[in-house]
Amino acid sequence: MRRLAWIVLLCFVVSGCATYRAARLPSSDVTSFSNFQDQEGLKVAVKFFDARETKKIFGVGKVYEVSQPVYIAIDNRTKSSYEFKKSMLNKQSMPAEEVAKQCGFSTVGRATTYGVIGLFIWPFLIPAVVDGVGSAQANEKMQDDYMYKEIKDDRVQPNGLLNGVIFVDRMKDGEEFTLRLRNVDNDEIKLFSFVK
Repeated sequence: MRRLAWIVLLCFVVSGCATYRAARLPSSDVTSFSNFQDQEGLKVAVKFFDARETKKIFGVGKVYEVSQPVYIAIDNRTKSSYEFKKSMLNKQSMPAEEVAKQCGFSTVGRATTYGVIGLFIWPFLIPAVVDGVGSAQANEKMQDDYMYKEIKDDRVQPNGLLNGVIFVDRMKDGEEFTLRLRNVDNDEIKLFSFVK
């Protein structure tokens, strides 16, 4: 009987742990996207992730409820450097760290339940502790992953690539997403517009 109780308890502990698993971003090959645009060797493509893709790539479905993840790929085949800045988009972006915090795992309810039961049946204190620690680790992994996948403000050197995700407010179908790239040599602006 006691052995059975330990097995049941172990199942509760293992099944209740929060984990974070995510997938890789799409290819950085700009020409593999159907909507890529080429302006004199400066190529740009974007992908608006839907709910299913968002859950696969970011490990949780809540990201799509909070924001519209947009994948941006830039391939510079010119002789000039171009500057990318999030402030040069027509949409306000949310920092990846903020999105991760809004989408993090919360186990307060489970940990509290285990803790209260643990006051009467001490083995239930174990899943309360494990669940809390597991959630903190999963949230940290999530935040690191989101920040790694986020596109950075940067210069795209000749023959260079820049790619990553930006989180913007939810977009409706047919809505326009515009980004501007500034030529570092002569301040010329290249405008790229995409429709969701």
